[in-house]
Amino acid sequence: MASTLLQCQQPFLSCTSFQRGNPLKKHRLHHRRGANAPSTSRNFRCENKRTSSFRHRSSAEFLLRELPEASFDQYMENKGRVIQAIFPGKSKGQQLTEEVWRVKMTPIRALFLTCQPVIYITASCTSDGENYPPEIPRHVTKLLEVHITKWELQDLHVDYIPLDFNIKSRGAIYLERQGKHSWIKNQLDFSLSLAFPPLLAWVPEYVLHNIVQTVLKNYVEDINNGFAVRLLEDYNSYKRNKSKNSV
Repeated sequence: MASTLLQCQQPFLSCTSFQRGNPLKKHRLHHRRGANAPSTSRNFRCENKRTSSFRHRSSAEFLLRELPEASFDQYMENKGRVIQAIFPGKSKGQQLTEEVWRVKMTPIRALFLTCQPVIYITASCTSDGENYPPEIPRHVTKLLEVHITKWELQDLHVDYIPLDFNIKSRGAIYLERQGKHSWIKNQLDFSLSLAFPPLLAWVPEYVLHNIVQTVLKNYVEDINNGFAVRLLEDYNSYKRNKSKNSV
């Protein structure tokens, strides 16, 4: 039913992770009705608090042929280029400061509502094991971390903005060298929770649940495609240009 109610112009964030070719799905979304919540009246008055939450974790690695004159560490220093490569081609990114970007996501159309999600991203590089998260090997020479720090739902009427809307997201990219081989590795940890506004009390709870699940699964899928496809393509382009300039 959600497919008839929801239209995304372009898929965006998979709940699929890749471990050298072995897919591993790690996502779940659940919802609950507030305890002792009164039933909806004929006028759709609703004082209960219906919520949904979504959690996704994934990691992936891809074999990379690195060139000395075009190291992946140097490539990651251009943080804006990396962000543009990961996010969909039609997303509009704007750099606000040296480490902050504003990215327009794929518009969402659900039920009779339309909105333009906008996220604010910070990206920072660290090197030589300095302040690495515990799961990152200390021998990694450079680490790029990306965080979502703020969100907006533009063009959505204030009465339909979700209550208690919280997003936490962290991504990490680095290169691990193993003998003659190098592997691009990335990690994605994304969680969201929200409470549906009372004006949507007339919509069955499972419909709202499916809409949230579909939108977020599409967003996660496209982000993972950005790591698996677009980032590698852009690095190969960077590598070709460096090779030409070194001749």
